[in-house]
Amino acid sequence: MRFDRLELYDNQVTGSDELGNDITEPILIGVYQGLVTSWTSEEIALLERDVTKTQRKLMTDAPMYALKQADIIRIGEHDYSFVNMKTYTLRWRLCHVRDYFQ
Repeated sequence: MRFDRLELYDNQVTGSDELGNDITEPILIGVYQGLVTSWTSEEIALLERDVTKTQRKLMTDAPMYALKQADIIRIGEHDYSFVNMKTYTLRWRLCHVRDYFQ
């Protein structure tokens, strides 16, 4: 498998506008390796259509503390947000992610 560059960002408040709304800016937390994978036919049969249509699986070596802190995951030109994450081994984490703008 070929892993890609994975960047984790946290939305931090950098100020407020004239109406008092927070202005946020993504701040880089760290750079790791990651791979967005496809659903297997068994998973498609078990999961609802909405899950397999709007979400992807992400395998990464990013530590759990960085994943919990992150709001945005960027792989290439695609941005994702977390749905959930699980640790399977000490080295790899499997996350369900959704396109950031959905």
